[in-house]
Amino acid sequence: MYIPNYIGKSPDEIIGIDLFDSASYLYRSMAWLDYHKRTKKFSSLLYACAEGRNGIEYLLFEELVISTGANLSVEKYKKCVNEKNLFKRTIAQLSPDYELLQIFSQIILSLEPSAPKLIYWDHSSLMKAWGVLSRYLHWSGARNLTSENAVWLDSARLAVHDVLEPIWLKITSGQSGLMHPNNMVPIVHEIWERFRSGEIDASAAKFQLKFLEPVVP
Repeated sequence: MYIPNYIGKSPDEIIGIDLFDSASYLYRSMAWLDYHKRTKKFSSLLYACAEGRNGIEYLLFEELVISTGANLSVEKYKKCVNEKNLFKRTIAQLSPDYELLQIFSQIILSLEPSAPKLIYWDHSSLMKAWGVLSRYLHWSGARNLTSENAVWLDSARLAVHDVLEPIWLKITSGQSGLMHPNNMVPIVHEIWERFRSGEIDASAAKFQLKFLEPVVP
């Protein structure tokens, strides 16, 4: 998987990435953070936080679309646009079995060596990261104690880096995806329902699916 290099970019190069999906937002956030490390310009730290927060919001929106099998209603879409901080709750409401689906999808993919690597997200962790970035997009205190204070700036940059880098490394390690029940062949769907209800565990589900390899997925 191609991973673009964000190190050493100029402001013109950063804003020249005129794409607005989750990965692009996060790329710009990492590039702005690197720019801040090199220049100590406070505005670049704010840009990193803004781009990173947008990236997380778009990532959660992508997760919502995946969890609903790309059947997100206009009404639910508008709700997400108006209540960005409720993404996690909305996903839980619309797809209560999402975490189990992640596990079941991993089981299916484990039976196919050539299957693409799928990545799965902890929505609670993403919302915590969103909160950390949001903190720096509001007034933090007197400038002599914050934006003009080298110790505070270094501490803020490290805090933002600790939030953004794991997300960046993960999003560039694979692609998001899910085996949605609507796309399962009947026999696989039956095994999914038994797994979802707790009738069988992951090991039993994998054992049963292994004998169905010609029809999986």
